[in-house]
Amino acid sequence: MGLQFKNAELGADTLIVSMQKLQHKGTWENPFGKSRVVSDHWNQARFTLQEKGTNRQFGLIVRAYNDGVAFRYDLPLASGLGNFVLTKELTEFCFADDDRSWLGNESSCAECQYPATKLSKIPMTTPDQWRRGQPYWGVLPLVTQTPSCTVAVAESDLLDWAGMFLSGTGGTGVTASLASRTDGNGLVVSSVPRQSPWRVLMIGRKSADLLNSNFVATLATPNELGDVSWVKPGVSSWDPWWTGVNPHLPQYTGLDARGDTAADKEYIDFASEMGWSYQLVDWRWYQDDLTQPLPHINIPELVSYAGNKGIRLFLWMHSNDVTREGFDKVFSKAASWGFAGVKIDFMNSDSQETVQWYVAALKAAAKYQLMVDFHGAYKPTGLSRTYPNLITQEGVLGNEYNKLGYLCTPEHTVTLPFTRGLLGPMDFTPGGFLNRSPSDFKVTFPAEVMGTRARQLAMTVIYQSPLLVMCDSPANYSHQPGVEFLRALPTAWDETVILGGDIGQYVAVARRSGNRWYLTAMNGDTMSHITLPLNFLGKGKWRLDSFADSLEANAQATAINEITTPVNSKMLLPVTLLPAGGYAAILSKK
Repeated sequence: MGLQFKNAELGADTLIVSMQKLQHKGTWENPFGKSRVVSDHWNQARFTLQEKGTNRQFGLIVRAYNDGVAFRYDLPLASGLGNFVLTKELTEFCFADDDRSWLGNESSCAECQYPATKLSKIPMTTPDQWRRGQPYWGVLPLVTQTPSCTVAVAESDLLDWAGMFLSGTGGTGVTASLASRTDGNGLVVSSVPRQSPWRVLMIGRKSADLLNSNFVATLATPNELGDVSWVKPGVSSWDPWWTGVNPHLPQYTGLDARGDTAADKEYIDFASEMGWSYQLVDWRWYQDDLTQPLPHINIPELVSYAGNKGIRLFLWMHSNDVTREGFDKVFSKAASWGFAGVKIDFMNSDSQETVQWYVAALKAAAKYQLMVDFHGAYKPTGLSRTYPNLITQEGVLGNEYNKLGYLCTPEHTVTLPFTRGLLGPMDFTPGGFLNRSPSDFKVTFPAEVMGTRARQLAMTVIYQSPLLVMCDSPANYSHQPGVEFLRALPTAWDETVILGGDIGQYVAVARRSGNRWYLTAMNGDTMSHITLPLNFLGKGKWRLDSFADSLEANAQATAINEITTPVNSKMLLPVTLLPAGGYAAILSKK
């Protein structure tokens, strides 16, 4: 452990001079997560450390929870640092053995795969080397399976600091690397007193035990905005950008596709029919000025049309344009038009300046009661607890990558719940209905997805996101088998039960909203036969409406079986998942 500054280093030669203990047992409420009531129970020790031969002191705060441990550096006035420039973090995470691990690879914005590797095979690179064109693995979390438990290394409460990556050591440890400032002045420029973000070790006996943890959010600074009753979770339709085809503007296809007034009205109509809350107007609606829509899209007309249908709109914008024109100008205009929120894209960094920009953007948006969906974003660090108008964020290699290549594989998508999904809300944009087996999949427009239709249904619940953006078009959804699972689908949950899982193999999750349970599962590349206990149900008789892989889906991935059966809490439910398959069901009290 330690921190290196331009003119000092803390940690190399220190003594513990005192320790203060503290305990806390409580809960906090999360109306936007996977469990409404979240345990906040910890034991803490703050160690005061003093460098030998000097009077310089600093602190190390350590907390133990039931599902992990965390520590942070505390830099008081007694550190003597004054105004400081942090040049290196010296933290290493050392494991006893060369364990199997998963760590994000090669991405500036957490849009990466998490391939399995050994600790000793993690490259010994840094963000600076990566920016010079060398491959860089190290996007959090690092998930490691030891002989006795699974550990996920992450960070929380990243505020006015640089984001953490991890680099290999050539052995069984990894070392922290912080993103460089864009002005070239070290990693962090600040002054004491300051505290670093939490360095987090999520711990579960089995990999699946990590899936129900709220550890990253619990460690974060609580709500700074006060009343956020205007932040409303819900499902959103998208515009034609994802499918890559808009019949009303046929000259624009693929990555250049865009919505227009006519197409967006069709998406709004479908959202209203499905009992969803929102519609997303994505890019290409403006040229340079965020207050001047292009002629093909009539913003006031769309807002009015949507309002009459009970739908509110989100509006895409490039972060550079938001910065250039100013938060107040852009957000006040969006609010005056009547938008519910904004989707801001292409930050592509977690430098200290970018972290500061996130907070400034969220505060400014909150002034106008605008929700925010960050894309081109770094991984979650609990910021959505601190600023709850951060309704979701990307930082994930999601369904949009089906337009770009062959990276959104079955193995990747069943690894995500155990990696990126551990950290917080994930705007994967599920719900593709042009389902193809991996061998039949191709990059084309309208966009296809790998795996069965039941798998895409399952993703809508397994991938937790308070703003759930459904990727496909009304033309591909309407009157299709399986679409009823998506009707009035909840996106924030009262309770979650993890029924099983193994990284890259399968995952099974049940979530409750009110008096309904949503039961979902998906797997990797091989057929799976799993048995799911229903003992999470209350007493009495229940109705199970299931949307399962059909055997015909081996040849036609869009095929799905819709079956209604009576069940109760004493039953065991056998489920067969085809290769790249899935299962989704709604359980309601009879």
